[in-house]
Amino acid sequence: MDAMAQSEVTIREHLLWLEMTLNHTDKLAAAVPENLLDWRPEDPSGKFCFSLAEIIMHVADARLMFSATLTGEEVAKDYWTSSETGPGDDGVWPFREYGSKQALLDSLKTARAKYDAFIDQPYSTLFDVPDGAQQAFELQLKAMREYELDTAGAEKRGPANILRVLMGLVAHEAGHRGSLLTLLRQHGVNLEE
Repeated sequence: MDAMAQSEVTIREHLLWLEMTLNHTDKLAAAVPENLLDWRPEDPSGKFCFSLAEIIMHVADARLMFSATLTGEEVAKDYWTSSETGPGDDGVWPFREYGSKQALLDSLKTARAKYDAFIDQPYSTLFDVPDGAQQAFELQLKAMREYELDTAGAEKRGPANILRVLMGLVAHEAGHRGSLLTLLRQHGVNLEE
């Protein structure tokens, strides 16, 4: 890396909200008491709701999924969900057994680390399309064509740049983090410690 690139503000330094969002999610996950991990709210309509542990697992999976968009890496084998397609026809998401709270926290940390190589780059690379993203895009188009889906919209958008992936990551995580925060507060969990 040349001297100018070394002195340039990194994506991590410039997009402070990114780390703030991920930090807050990790803090909330750590605050979930062991005895509440398997608790799930009941939807009056009878629809499936994530347990608190499943919210954490889903967030970890999404971190992996979004990172795979940048890296082109195959990560489905590391998902907590036993299906790459999400919920079944009944709306129920199939999750693997998590074993322990620490396993959940470790999965958040491991998935989060996959972004380090990208967010430690100079801010000027924010709109770059990594090689992995180009490969992932080509695979997406191929799959769409195999299912005889219209690719025009995807082709117009093109492969994801770093900013688009980071925005998707944070937007997705913010929604689930809000649910986790609300549910923990309803259970009287002190989140100020």
